Amino acid sequence: MTSREMVIAGYIAFIAIGVLMWFIFRAPNSPVSTVSALIDRIMHHRTTRLAIMLAWWWVGWHFLVNVVHR
Repeated sequence: MTSREMVIAGYIAFIAIGVLMWFIFRAPNSPVSTVSALIDRIMHHRTTRLAIMLAWWWVGWHFLVNVVHR
């Protein structure tokens, strides 16, 4: 098996695992909640909303403003 074939097999395996996980998590009685339910739960508290806003500000300041001023 050449390296090209191994890379292609890896990509196919990655896609197959993703599709399999999607079907498992979409089941009606799945123990894993949806992303929207997770975000609703996280954003319920004012403290976490403030922390997320400050984290995004920090990311923007350190990665976007420094690039502009160089």
